[in-house]
Amino acid sequence: MRVEISLDLYRIFCAVVRTGNMSAAAKELFITQPAVSMAVRQLEEKMGGALLVRTTKGVYPTAEGKLLYTYLEQALGLIHTAEEKYFQMVHMEAGELKIGASDTIIAHYLLPYLEQYHKRYPEINIKVTNKTTQESLRLLRNGSVDVCFVNLPLADSTDLEVTECMEIQDILVGGERYHLLAQVGLDIRDLPKYPLLMLEEMSNTRRLTDCYAEENGVVLTPILELGSNDLLISFAKINLGLTFVIREFTEQELRQRTLYEIPLYPPMPKRQIGRVRLKQVEAPHAVRGLITLMEEGFPK
Repeated sequence: MRVEISLDLYRIFCAVVRTGNMSAAAKELFITQPAVSMAVRQLEEKMGGALLVRTTKGVYPTAEGKLLYTYLEQALGLIHTAEEKYFQMVHMEAGELKIGASDTIIAHYLLPYLEQYHKRYPEINIKVTNKTTQESLRLLRNGSVDVCFVNLPLADSTDLEVTECMEIQDILVGGERYHLLAQVGLDIRDLPKYPLLMLEEMSNTRRLTDCYAEENGVVLTPILELGSNDLLISFAKINLGLTFVIREFTEQELRQRTLYEIPLYPPMPKRQIGRVRLKQVEAPHAVRGLITLMEEGFPK
């Protein structure tokens, strides 16, 4: 048989058993002694039997009352723990920040923000999953991550909340062997004459590069496909071929002349790195903290 009983009645009953006295329980709960007595009587009526033995020196539980108290104390303890854990997450004293992003975006865009985030919220566990744009979106849609940072534009974003974060420019680069070509530039139609290194086809960056070439009547056929932008840079440095990189993330190599930017005609259109969340899903407090930090303009 199930009965609907207020949680407050259980709390008052447990306080009475724990203190052994109606007055002491009232003082602990900041209510009056008559209110405590009435609550216990209501609980006994709903349960269908006596729960306390009243004496001139105080009260103690009946056998049934003792059994009920044992389980209620555990349940109320779990409720208290749940409330504590919840408010720790609300106040950024606990929780987990789950992010999906590519290795390039992590290393060259997110890392400084995550450093600041960790300093501000040291109790938040940061979990970053290194995936391509499409793989990151799959993790977002199945709930494995709470936010993604990906290369825009996206082919299908009807269920997504997309925020542009940073403008980037794709450029063509080569190693020392191609430094003279960097002085004159290259028409996109002549690019197939050169060995080309590219990201794997599953990446959003590769898809956008292929679309740009096809719009200019060119089909790109790389001699080597790699899953990492850093590997493309390393291979280009040793003159294995030309490759596409993001200018903003390759400034050191260009400045040190381990890579040379080769002007491409027409140039690739600029694009954006975007922050992506699911529509209709409220952002966890851990994600809100990151968004707030990024909107403040960190890192300096």
